[in-house]
Amino acid sequence: MRRIRLITREEAWKRAERIKREYEAMHGIEFELESAFISLDDVVPTQAALSEVKLLVVLQEIKHGYDAPIIVIPHRDKYYLLDGHHRAFALKKLGFESVEAIIIRPRGSFVPGVIKTTEKEGLKRLEDVKIVRD
Repeated sequence: MRRIRLITREEAWKRAERIKREYEAMHGIEFELESAFISLDDVVPTQAALSEVKLLVVLQEIKHGYDAPIIVIPHRDKYYLLDGHHRAFALKKLGFESVEAIIIRPRGSFVPGVIKTTEKEGLKRLEDVKIVRD
């Protein structure tokens, strides 16, 4: 079985900072990073399928204290998931109602491109994600 390495809290913040810089360069507006607990019911996945093997590892690690935040971008009243699909899905399955998130918030008018992905894939909530055997 292959070894699955999970992201640390520090790596999540570094990844969020990198995504923030990329968004600023691509869209020509500033973004800010914010930490908050958000409702899992407000999280929209942007990935249609998750690895069963990785999900089982994440579920086990969460039970032992794994707590890396997810990374999201807000639009209207939802948070579109950029990183942390397995973490968010696992928390939902374990009965959690909220998740710690790093929010990449635009400082101007902005419609995230991931909205098209979610519409195309029919993704509206975490329960819409399929688990695939690998």
